[in-house]
Amino acid sequence: MKKELCVGTLEAARMAAELNIDRIETCIGLEQGGLTPTEAMVNWISQTFDLEQHVLIRLRAGGFIYSYDEVFVMREQIARLESLSISGFVIGALTKSNEIDLETVEIWKRTAKAKQLTFHRAFDEISDWKKAIDQLVKLGFVRILTSPKVGGIERIKELHNYSNGRIEIMPAGGVRADMIPYFKEIGLASFHFSASEEIVKDVDSVFSSKLLYPSIEKIKSFF
Repeated sequence: MKKELCVGTLEAARMAAELNIDRIETCIGLEQGGLTPTEAMVNWISQTFDLEQHVLIRLRAGGFIYSYDEVFVMREQIARLESLSISGFVIGALTKSNEIDLETVEIWKRTAKAKQLTFHRAFDEISDWKKAIDQLVKLGFVRILTSPKVGGIERIKELHNYSNGRIEIMPAGGVRADMIPYFKEIGLASFHFSASEEIVKDVDSVFSSKLLYPSIEKIKSFF
């Protein structure tokens, strides 16, 4: 199975490269569930390491129902990052009825051009997941992120079976090392993890903060 590491810091990118991680999702602000990284950070990673890099597009924390202004700011983020040496984008938007916001996703898809698209964990707020999978297949997405915390690991198997090779189902969020044998058994292609722990950054500063940083020991536990 391929390992995809959620890279929220430059340190995590270096760890991913040193440990030969198969793929990374680059973001910042893991404490807020992940936000869009800077163009400079994405470019530095692509120029420094030989990593398959996918970039999270998420303007703010919270849910996935976006205003007109937010949609177009995120379109601009995609447009600026599309020219860099990255493999794809991780995106997602919902309507008030918790269905895929097809209009917004189409706008972002056109802006991403030939880059691969992954639908992030907004998927876990969708009730009619069969309809959502069919829509994402039609849109040309290559994979879906979904947490085993939502419905348990048996739900992952159900999603995988329904997708039937049309789109990849990738466990993400709450993935533990002891789940990997099961994921392999049901035939999943990859899994997504952060292997992070809370640390106090710059403890002597008045701006000291609790942040999620990668743990090399936790990352190695998935090998």
